[in-house]
Amino acid sequence: MNMNLVLRNATATLLAGWAAASAHALTAEQVYAKVSPSVWRVMTYDADNLPLGQGSGVVIGTEMVVTNCHVLARAKRVAVKREKESLEAKLAMWDVKRDLCQLSVAGLKAPPVWVADSSKVTVGQNVFAIGNPKGLELTMSAGLVSSLRRNTAGQLVLIQTSAAISGGSSGGGLFDALGNLVGLTTLGSVSGDAQNLNFAIPAEWVRELPARHAAAAASAAGGNAVAASDGAGSPGAGNGTFRPSTDAPR
Repeated sequence: MNMNLVLRNATATLLAGWAAASAHALTAEQVYAKVSPSVWRVMTYDADNLPLGQGSGVVIGTEMVVTNCHVLARAKRVAVKREKESLEAKLAMWDVKRDLCQLSVAGLKAPPVWVADSSKVTVGQNVFAIGNPKGLELTMSAGLVSSLRRNTAGQLVLIQTSAAISGGSSGGGLFDALGNLVGLTTLGSVSGDAQNLNFAIPAEWVRELPARHAAAAASAAGGNAVAASDGAGSPGAGNGTFRPSTDAPR
């Protein structure tokens, strides 16, 4: 067998694969145009209907928006907003340990994003964060996947990124170069001596939410968990107290 021919064929195959992958990658402008219609502000209100807080959310299905549960803390009413449109939202599913909640939004016409396989996320890949930091609607930042943080069992629990996020970004989307959702932006550095430390929970958890919610609700109904008076352990239920956590076993 001609070794030079083998090497040339192998090189050609690799280059063809690289070219094909590159051809599908979008520019930052294209990513924004593709996914920004699916990123909304999440507004919360107290018992007197006064503004309580805000965050971000991502459309993942028909009339379905996911966000961080801590965004909903103490809320008595929730709405999602984008530009001049505002729609009432209801809590549909929750996973307190993972800080992941899903809202049901009647009348929401926004397109859902594609949820990526978190196991394929790699350190060094380009990512884009889109959310509403400090209430600045539909803000985009670019960066890299800086690291993949795992628990003692080896499970991915946080995606570290250099894409900047701030208060109000919680629940926003972290997207890859194809516009696929790889994470929900959740934590940012708040200390002066730690710069550009930003974290997102894996988007893969969105797929696992229905089963985990059902299990948690069943456990609470069976008396194995603390059930609030108007929802089995739901964020904002009963006295409105919510205890967010992102370091529990996943």
